[in-house]
Amino acid sequence: MDPRIEIKSTEYFNHTFSPDFVLSWPESGRTQKRFVFLRLPGDPKYFAEDVQEIANLHPIIFGLEGDDRLDESIASVQELSYEFDTLVTDVHGVGRLAQNRQERSIANLVSSALLRGGRGVINSAEADNISTSVSQGFDAARRAEPGPTELAVETFSRHLAPGKSRQMTQFLQAVWISSHGRLEGFPGPRDLSGEISDESLEYLLHFEPINDPEFWRALGASVTVDQISRLQVSGYHENLQSLVQSNLDRLWSRNLRLNSGQLPIPTTSDRSTFWSVSRQALALHGDDYIAYFAQSAADLKHIKADRGHGLSVADIRQRAEHIHVSELTLRGGSESLTVEAQGRQSVLETKTFSSLPDSVLVPSRVTKATSNTLSGQEIHCDFIERDARAVTSARISLEDWLLAALPLLWPISSAELPRLADAFRVDQEELALVENDQLPGMQDEIGE
Repeated sequence: MDPRIEIKSTEYFNHTFSPDFVLSWPESGRTQKRFVFLRLPGDPKYFAEDVQEIANLHPIIFGLEGDDRLDESIASVQELSYEFDTLVTDVHGVGRLAQNRQERSIANLVSSALLRGGRGVINSAEADNISTSVSQGFDAARRAEPGPTELAVETFSRHLAPGKSRQMTQFLQAVWISSHGRLEGFPGPRDLSGEISDESLEYLLHFEPINDPEFWRALGASVTVDQISRLQVSGYHENLQSLVQSNLDRLWSRNLRLNSGQLPIPTTSDRSTFWSVSRQALALHGDDYIAYFAQSAADLKHIKADRGHGLSVADIRQRAEHIHVSELTLRGGSESLTVEAQGRQSVLETKTFSSLPDSVLVPSRVTKATSNTLSGQEIHCDFIERDARAVTSARISLEDWLLAALPLLWPISSAELPRLADAFRVDQEELALVENDQLPGMQDEIGE
């Protein structure tokens, strides 16, 4: 019921103290586990005693269908299961959860939460009640409607262990706030941190597409690139596109690394330029490159860059035609030369650079450059390592990376322009093609 959960058989079938299966999954940087015990129906008294022996493990106890005594046996441990955060269910309860999961997207969240931290007795009828309550509560939270939202919170409290109940309530609160509901009006325990947990964010990104930019804009107020990079959301997700696109001016990073090529990521969209979480980093996939963003250089150390040989002067002139470049480093043989500009003038327009003879410019390669964002922040680009970093403590928005660095580090084709504009959800007029079919940047705007 949850593809992120790994199931391992212990081959100890129907053993009192050894689980039959072990569930494991990544959560908050650690591997979490839960034991599953299979039990045959029998005398309700003995079934209750059996359950009590292992209840301190907070396991899942799965009753195997055998005769009419099953329901009676399971019902006998109702209070015990709540007390010890133990989930007791059977083939009918699990079957109904799986069926609901196919019929309602929110049921994915429910079944996952129950496997990880469910408690109480869940038969088929209760499985339906839980799925219905949470589904209606989610829809109500999207409308900031208190009644059904409160019932969903109560369902979490009753059927989930305290830690998991707190996470799910926080998830519902995040939906409530993102739908412009007031925090003081949320009908449940309130999390005053204003943050959304990794797991709650994962739930939303795996959820069916939510085509509401205002929702994602509100949610993005507490989300960071660092948090997105930690998520277990491999592959293509439409909601990730919406989250990033709606917060390009908020989401920031200090480092960018480029690799050539594309990773084979399944997508139901016809996009070839899109966002993903790849190799523990937020990644932008282009036609023939992948750009990885991170809040620190250490977060990209495990990603080996495709080293380049620098750019010719002709290349840097072409790529930087509409980008403000304040410093260039040229290397020819064992000699290097750094040229700086003062004020708002681009280094390519300085007298110092213009006076360099062809005997210096033609054989030289540009190895480094410093570009400037519209707000004046500096980005240091390295054409050998094919990466870039913010200078000093600057926080560069994803939008500014597009306008001031990505076109310098990689030649963006005219064919990719509309897709790149869509991936960044910016007005394509801002990215209007120039004569050389490269993306424009900001020099004209800075010089105004």
